[in-house]
Amino acid sequence: MDGFSDIQEDQGSSRNTQEASNTDNLENVTSNQKQCSQSPKIKVQSAIPKKRTEVLKWNGWGYKDSKFQLKNGIVEFIGDRYLGHMELPYLTQWVLDLFRIDLNQKNESKQLPQTFPVPNISQNVLSLLEQTKVSFSTQGEDRLLRAHGQTTNEVYRLRHSSFNRIPDVVVWPECTEDVEKIVKLAHEHNLVIIPFGGGTSVSGAVECPQRETRTIISLDTSQMNSILWLDEENLVACIEAGIIGQDLERELQARGYTSGHEPDSYEFSRYPWSDHQSGSENTAPAQMSQVWFDCVSRL
Repeated sequence: MDGFSDIQEDQGSSRNTQEASNTDNLENVTSNQKQCSQSPKIKVQSAIPKKRTEVLKWNGWGYKDSKFQLKNGIVEFIGDRYLGHMELPYLTQWVLDLFRIDLNQKNESKQLPQTFPVPNISQNVLSLLEQTKVSFSTQGEDRLLRAHGQTTNEVYRLRHSSFNRIPDVVVWPECTEDVEKIVKLAHEHNLVIIPFGGGTSVSGAVECPQRETRTIISLDTSQMNSILWLDEENLVACIEAGIIGQDLERELQARGYTSGHEPDSYEFSRYPWSDHQSGSENTAPAQMSQVWFDCVSRL
């Protein structure tokens, strides 16, 4: 789940939504050269890269190579995942009968924007971010993809409207020390932090306040996705907060275990759907934590 973290009150001032081209935007992606103090038992290679548009749709749910299309009056699922090129000959009529839509009326989605709101971040803060050695980016596409979740309103705005206020910078901490550095920087310079997990929120939690005039940092937890330890006797694991469901299950099942949780957002959502020892499909509270403890079961 994605959460909102900001202990400062909204100042309520409007901001300049001046736009700049993609090439004019500040672009600075740094690499984390230091070693974090925690040595993970299992370092996970995620199925979703930092550059999310390499595999995911920029304007909706799921993989960009997977979708339904209408061809000669028959719905076909394209792509090698899931149904894999399967034709669904009865789906078209079922949709027509149920929703009474006009298949001749097309509503084309707009393309990925080439201009984005100018990042509201000072050179001083950029320099301080560089000193932390935490990977970050001010590129427009990176910022837009972390400005929303998956509510109907958010997806509609992506396809037919726009987001005037998006994060000013995205950071990718890799461990607890990295998070502490970013929080300390935000506290000292009156910056806003919005944690970002799998991008599957349906509560509007990652949307930027329209009137917020301070620099907004999107803290992407995706690189904090290690399994720190796995207690095979007591069937308990300690997992960093940024891991997504499919990555966790892949690593656990390779060792003969499972977490026992499988929500609908399993493939893309950040792992802690449940932070207690149970096997139900419960959802964790909307909060940010650096590690989670959960039970596992033998397969």
